Amino acid sequence: MTQKKSFKSKLWEFLQSLGKTFMFPVSLLAFMGLLLGIGSSVTSPSTITSFPFLGGEFTQLTFGFIAMVGGFAFTYLPLMFAMAIPMGLAKRNKAVAAFAGFVGYMLMNMSINYYLTATHQLADPATMKQVGQSIVLGIQTLEMGVLGGIVVGVITYFLHDRFQDTVLHDAFAFFSGIRFVPIITALTLSLVGLFIPMLWEYVALGIAGIGHIIQSTSVFGPFLYGVGVLLLKPFGLHHILLAMVRFTPAGGIEMVHGHEVAGALNI
Repeated sequence: MTQKKSFKSKLWEFLQSLGKTFMFPVSLLAFMGLLLGIGSSVTSPSTITSFPFLGGEFTQLTFGFIAMVGGFAFTYLPLMFAMAIPMGLAKRNKAVAAFAGFVGYMLMNMSINYYLTATHQLADPATMKQVGQSIVLGIQTLEMGVLGGIVVGVITYFLHDRFQDTVLHDAFAFFSGIRFVPIITALTLSLVGLFIPMLWEYVALGIAGIGHIIQSTSVFGPFLYGVGVLLLKPFGLHHILLAMVRFTPAGGIEMVHGHEVAGALNI
């Protein structure tokens, strides 16, 4: 019984800490959202029509640059989660954990690309969106959004926690300790990337189903979502539910400025 309670306690503590790590990228996202909103509103054709004095070249270049800076966080949000989660959860060597998160995220997407290429499932650029694929840091892969970054971040944290003090045989001593963390992360996430395409269809359907339930039940769906957030808030776990609705198709999918955008906050 004591061991069971200890496991529950550790799981509870982990979930609380995981929720807190979401604040790293979300806080940056909030600020970048302000820049994106200001820049996009001033460079909007409707704004220029209403206020012609804003249509000057210097003004448009300036606010176009501001919009570009603001859009960074929305473009690379999954990568920020992949790095922020292990960095926030790690008790020691946080920089190594963040670096390993980047390595793992890249290798996972490269492995997905390799699987899609080998199985002839890699879509043409014109049909990528329809089949759930996108370009991530120059790699054509599955459109997993923030969930992909969260998966990488959690796996990287456990690998970092388990292997950061690894001592190898003298012949491989150079790779011992913290140097071994990105190595084992690269190997592990490479294998994870090969399995994800086999499972992702069902995961995506599940997430989309949650969003459909929320949207199709009138006020009852948002009511359940709101109650869930309030019930989890005292335990510090509400960030996990918030992230799902804010950044995944569970929060809806809309066409914004000609681009398909998933997640309530992203929209």
